[in-house]
Amino acid sequence: MQSRKKLTWALIAGLVFQGYGYAQEANPVATVSSSLNQSTVENIFDRDVNSSWKVSAADLSSSQWLMFTLTNGGDVDKLTITSKGLSKKEVENLFDIYITYDPMNLGAAVQYRVIEQDKKFVLSFTPKYGAHIRLDLKAGITKKPFELAEVDVSVPKPEEQQAEIVKNRDYMDPNLPTEERVKRLLAVMTPAEKIDLLKESWGIAGNKRLGIPAVMKVEALHGFSYGSGATIFPQSIGMGATWNQALIEQAAIAIGEETKSANAVQAWSPVLDVAQDARWGRVEETYGEDPILVAKIGGAWIKGYQSQGLLTTPKHFAVHGAPLGGRDSHDIGLSEREIREIHLVPFRDIFKKYKYESIMMSYNDYLGVPVAGSKEILQHVLRDEWGFDGFIVSDCGAIGNMMAKKHYTATDKLAAAKLALAAGIATNCGDTYNSPEVVQAVKDGKVNMKDLDFACSSLLRVTFRNGYFENHPSKPLDWNKIYPGWNSPAHQAIARQVARESIVLLENKDQILPIAKDTKTIAVLGPGADDLQPGDYSPKLQPGQLKSVLTGIKEAVGASTKILYEKGCQFFQTDSTRIEQAVAIAQNADIVVMVLGDQSTSESIKDQVKTSGENHDLATLELQGDQQRLLEAVVATGKPVILVLQAGRPYNLSYAKEHCAAIMVNWLPGQEGGPATADVLFGDYNPAGRLPVTFPQHVGQLPLYYNFKTSGRRYEYVDMEFYPLYKFGYGLSYTNFTYSNLYTQVQENGNIAVRAKITNTGKIAGDEVVQLYVTDMYASVKTRVMELKNFDRVHLQPGETKEVNFTLTPYEISLLNEHMDRVVEAGEFKIMVGGASPSFVAKDQIKNSLNYEDDSKGLATTVDYQQNFAAKFDLRVLNIEKDIQDNSCVAHVEVKNTGNLTDVNKIGLFKDGEHYEDRSFELEPQASKVLTFDIEAPAFKELQFVSKYKSVTYKN
Repeated sequence: MQSRKKLTWALIAGLVFQGYGYAQEANPVATVSSSLNQSTVENIFDRDVNSSWKVSAADLSSSQWLMFTLTNGGDVDKLTITSKGLSKKEVENLFDIYITYDPMNLGAAVQYRVIEQDKKFVLSFTPKYGAHIRLDLKAGITKKPFELAEVDVSVPKPEEQQAEIVKNRDYMDPNLPTEERVKRLLAVMTPAEKIDLLKESWGIAGNKRLGIPAVMKVEALHGFSYGSGATIFPQSIGMGATWNQALIEQAAIAIGEETKSANAVQAWSPVLDVAQDARWGRVEETYGEDPILVAKIGGAWIKGYQSQGLLTTPKHFAVHGAPLGGRDSHDIGLSEREIREIHLVPFRDIFKKYKYESIMMSYNDYLGVPVAGSKEILQHVLRDEWGFDGFIVSDCGAIGNMMAKKHYTATDKLAAAKLALAAGIATNCGDTYNSPEVVQAVKDGKVNMKDLDFACSSLLRVTFRNGYFENHPSKPLDWNKIYPGWNSPAHQAIARQVARESIVLLENKDQILPIAKDTKTIAVLGPGADDLQPGDYSPKLQPGQLKSVLTGIKEAVGASTKILYEKGCQFFQTDSTRIEQAVAIAQNADIVVMVLGDQSTSESIKDQVKTSGENHDLATLELQGDQQRLLEAVVATGKPVILVLQAGRPYNLSYAKEHCAAIMVNWLPGQEGGPATADVLFGDYNPAGRLPVTFPQHVGQLPLYYNFKTSGRRYEYVDMEFYPLYKFGYGLSYTNFTYSNLYTQVQENGNIAVRAKITNTGKIAGDEVVQLYVTDMYASVKTRVMELKNFDRVHLQPGETKEVNFTLTPYEISLLNEHMDRVVEAGEFKIMVGGASPSFVAKDQIKNSLNYEDDSKGLATTVDYQQNFAAKFDLRVLNIEKDIQDNSCVAHVEVKNTGNLTDVNKIGLFKDGEHYEDRSFELEPQASKVLTFDIEAPAFKELQFVSKYKSVTYKN
């Protein structure tokens, strides 16, 4: 999400938060950063006119900038500048002022007027909502030096916040039912307070008059990412590569502990997108390309974080992981079948298990309608089908995107706000709900109050339910404080273990790894060798916090081993390349470790071109800058080269596969990534990570993922075979495993019991990631060639054998038939258990070819499944309740699943033959549910309730 997490690039200096954030502060700025003289920029907020931020004439030969991050977002209406050396005319022309909630999307500069008073300049403008202020200093306006001594920011608090505190606070009684408390609080809220509650200001700002507490949030994909000093864990793609649910749960518990220490209670995390295009910069934020892997690893993260009494906000709901051409948020126009088979799976499965109470919607569309205005996905699927009763957060700017800015489905902010409220979006990360025209429309009764009340109630319900009114757990963050427990030795150890377990060994020719610790000379080369990249959504880095691969190697070897280092080139730029020097060093070494890959790090680090992360997509998958040239030049020396790919996505490693002695991927490994990588390089840890994404031979193969569907013609290209370079689920070990005794049994309830034995036939202990795949051989619709259904990471001593057991339920082997009904069709299923996804021959009869090369890779068998499963829905009208006073009625319709499989359905209400409303639902076998339909005008002759296959009629 474009979630104002980019504030972390403004963490050079700042002020400590003051108070709870309700009162108007003279200068409500949390942090400030600049394009120059960063060591003194904090002087403009130190309340001392004798200290200043100085700008020389030479500095303004090009444009410069200042960026302020506000303690609390609000409607900024003026800046007061105390300066030396500037005239009023120069001030009128020097600045472009941007007020924004998202520093990556500044919007248009505000038009300001200047008044000079008391040796200060007051720059005033029409109030504009934002959480960041950027001042661009334009080149050529003045040719003389000047100083900025102080800058005061005016953020008037809303009128409602200044009003008298409400006396009747019966909703504060914790003994009342939650819904009653919500109802009573809504009754005393003004319309303006309701829409103000929905603005986003580092979370939910709260309301002092009403006693509504603030609910502060953070981004926490791989650690608490605001401020500086929290533990930086491996990026999400590395977590996915561990295939270890218990370990990721442990990491999320640690992140939760650090969140609580900083007095936040909500994480806009994790990302549950299924990544289907390696060019997409946000692959690094995901757990991989398979919905089950994402569901299990993402579920472990949510389970761990929520165990600390915190809120998670998984994102981006939904259909965000398959962007057209790999370009972020470019919709590919997926069908409902594809969406339900892949992209909804992690969100649904995790909600069913762990009941997250908040969710972030995406920039994408759902069946052609922007998600920000889609009742189908946000109401019918999320709430009606799954039973979600929490609150929906907008991705930053997503509501505004419905205007001409992006989607052209709303003519102005009021139209966009109405669509979003009707879809049930509560927290608006953006400037739509709190724009003056929308707030005024709310006050004037021009916004549907029922929609507004629904959005507010969804948020208040969660706040009441979690006891925040009573406990007040949230406090504004002190951006300059390292909180107790941050980066503790225990958390460092977890970060190192996640990094170790994430490392995937792709090549190990002639068992060159592990490297002997008494090797005489090791050359460590490459832009990533001494520049560990932690990934996007990292906080401002503490000095020495990131331990590089070079550092890890130096710590691992003895005094007799000589370590030679040369960067060789930059990650992206092609200037300052020192390939000749790198080659010379390689020629003097016994073995070469090269660390190449992505540049993806904290936004607090300036003047770097990121090659991965949010808004950093690639057109190719070639190593950027001069990295490929460096690799080839060093390989040409004839020295054995160990390539460490430090990256957030797959790259084209075709050359490396042929020419390197070994290849490993350590992803974006977090602060302990260097020592963890050295652990694997020198054999102190036996690698067992598995690829969570497919590595293609060439970018032209994309999109390329393992669970594809069969082709109507051919698979290969004229100039390239279809196969990937490294397949999903693949990874090597320093030991060997064999599989035996694959056994399956179809049970009476339709479950399939699967078990297999795995033996460590090598000489050292190690982990094997046992993966269960299923293929539906023949079906009424085209199914995927294979699908991951479960996995288990097991540890085996040399010679040890363990049995792994899985259970496949009917739902797990079901499909969506031609009518989009979920069914299990009797027939043949292929069951495959192994250490990677099965191999295949990409020609006719591709499913028949699925298998493992030998029992060291895995085993396959078939099951003759003779049971059928499907839902069967009955419906009946229970009653129609009429309310004479407000001329309305409520219809109650019971639906029951008398079948033997969970499925979804929809009931459409037709009033005198005209379509009136739809309600969706999902029911397990033998379960029932009562659906309610609110009918505003009861003057009707007939109501007809129509499901896919049945209907019932009520005559008035």
